[in-house]
Amino acid sequence: MTHRRAVLPLVFAVALLAGCSSGDDAGGGFAGGGGGGLSCPVPVGPLAFAVSGRANSPAPGLPQSVQDATVSVLTRAVDQDYRPRVTLIDLDGRPTSAGSDTFTTDAGNGIAAEDDRNQFLNGFGEALTGLRARAPEADVLSALDLAGRSAGGDRPGTVVLVDSGLSTVAPLDFRQRGLLDAPPAETVEALRATNALPGLQGVTVVLAGLGDVAEPQTALSPAQRSSLVALWTAVAEAGGASCVAVVDEPRGGDAPSDVPPVSLVDVPPPPTITPGQATTLPDDNSVGFQPDTAEFRDRNAARAVLTPFAQFVGESPTRRLALTGTSARAGALQGQVDLSARRAEAVKSLLAELGAPADRISTRGVGSEFPGYVNDVGPDGRQLPGPASANRTVIVEPSG
Repeated sequence: MTHRRAVLPLVFAVALLAGCSSGDDAGGGFAGGGGGGLSCPVPVGPLAFAVSGRANSPAPGLPQSVQDATVSVLTRAVDQDYRPRVTLIDLDGRPTSAGSDTFTTDAGNGIAAEDDRNQFLNGFGEALTGLRARAPEADVLSALDLAGRSAGGDRPGTVVLVDSGLSTVAPLDFRQRGLLDAPPAETVEALRATNALPGLQGVTVVLAGLGDVAEPQTALSPAQRSSLVALWTAVAEAGGASCVAVVDEPRGGDAPSDVPPVSLVDVPPPPTITPGQATTLPDDNSVGFQPDTAEFRDRNAARAVLTPFAQFVGESPTRRLALTGTSARAGALQGQVDLSARRAEAVKSLLAELGAPADRISTRGVGSEFPGYVNDVGPDGRQLPGPASANRTVIVEPSG
């Protein structure tokens, strides 16, 4: 038999096992079976892995379900006499193709073909775990686009993204205040308007490790991780993906050492009630609203956040809350004021449901006319999703 050994100029392993073998060992730490299945079928076609070995994100590796899917593609490729190309993208501040190879075998029986597959996976595995960033920062959007191009060909392909998803390069830079909380549809439209969506037409996209960070990056809350997953799912779908699978298996461990720096993304803590201090309720998945409405995105999550505020008011007859709604600078000022006032009233109504005396809670809306407003309109007149989200708040001022 002949097998073109992986010649990727990489170093990638998921739990490297030396040499090749047959039987249950799939090679390179790709242990077949044992992982939960993906929510998308993975076709027999080109495979492109956009993986980061960078600061602030766990060291590179593949979840078990992705390992299983990779083994399955190579196994079925032998049955179909197809030679899949496998590409590895180095996800850093300037993503590049770290190399590619084509799996091929002329083995005359199943055991020999399995040996070839395992040997290929060993080489691929060595490349993956040794992958290290070369450029500072993290450009997840460009890595996805490069992987999408690499997964093209005569058959539908698959793109696998393995990263925390906290990109720090424009146009999707999560250091921008409010972007983590912005509605996915707004961010997608902003990317579409500047032709910045990744090219993923017809490919299956697998998203792994989103929201899983390594020190010193501050961990995300469940609501923040949910927002991040929703955003990258929407980006992949808008880029033309035929199916998007999210792997929930958490990734942990330290980030690789001796790699270029990646800026930390500010992760706001959950809002808390502090006597004598104003608290800003952000436009996020915990206490934010559906776009252009006064309907909570998640009413149960909002109840959890607002319960301590209701308890604060109820503990003393002298305590009061003043609620001020603010908004992005979209449309006429009167419309902004009306929407922000209705959102303040929605918060008051929920506080009353939680036991707070409604007669000790005042509300008003000011639209985008408030101290601390962040410019949310770009030079071309388009709304900037991050700043716009940061401006959509309800400010709580306790007294007494």
